[in-house]
Amino acid sequence: MTEQEFSLLKDLVHREFGLMIRGDKRLTFHAKVSHRLNLLGLRTYSEYYDHIVSDPTGKELLVFVSHITNNETYFFREKAQLNIFSEILKDIKSGKQKRDDNRIRIASLASSSGEEAYSLNICLQESGLFLWDWDVQIIGMDINTNALLKAQAASYSKNSFRMPDTDQGLTDKYFTITDGRYLLRRALTKNVEFRHGNIIDPDAYAGLTDLDVVFCRNVLIYMSDEALDKIVRNIYDSISDTGYLFIGSSESLIQRTDLFVSEHIGGAIVYRKKLRHVPGKPGEAGRLEKNSGITL
Repeated sequence: MTEQEFSLLKDLVHREFGLMIRGDKRLTFHAKVSHRLNLLGLRTYSEYYDHIVSDPTGKELLVFVSHITNNETYFFREKAQLNIFSEILKDIKSGKQKRDDNRIRIASLASSSGEEAYSLNICLQESGLFLWDWDVQIIGMDINTNALLKAQAASYSKNSFRMPDTDQGLTDKYFTITDGRYLLRRALTKNVEFRHGNIIDPDAYAGLTDLDVVFCRNVLIYMSDEALDKIVRNIYDSISDTGYLFIGSSESLIQRTDLFVSEHIGGAIVYRKKLRHVPGKPGEAGRLEKNSGITL
């Protein structure tokens, strides 16, 4: 792979998905996608680039990005954040009951093979807060179609349970183990939906409104500033005014956006919508209006 060919493919990934490829990763690209050239009967990566951009279906673009992206994930990752998630469920339920609202909507963005979405569902189940007459839905979104197929199958290897403090009792309670595979019990998959989508594309969020919690962890760190702007705006438009946003513990939105403000809960940082107060007319109460700006 020449430097020019690498630049073509690197720019394509940034243009379509917002991902920043830092450093010279030519050897990595070659190792991950060289078999595609052989399969398609192509001689050079320039030909492969032309094949991708001339494909009207966009299928090869998705194949390409699925090979070069990191889908590293496992159950109960960043357990401290999941503990905070379990804590805020009490406040979410209290607020919902005051509004006579029995719907809970949670999104796992860049959900990969589903371990995060299912971990959240297990936390919900363990909380015991939404067992009766609650409409609970978790939506996972990812660009990688192969990862989504794995998520929908809900069948995992031991590698998906490599957190050192994973509660074996939870594994035994929610999974059936056969021939080294961990199959999530059906009751924990019925209310989880996975969809294909590019998180920088507003159209991918169609139907996602008033989300109570959004997890978008360990993905923003790979994004360009321009892509981060788009993702944050998409989340802002989809999350409820009282919703919570979790990003990776090594990531931060502080001084990167004025759409969300940080909030410390139990030693962890979560993000809430920044709502602008609009004064009312004399004798009338003011109101809260969604912020419309974003800055870096």
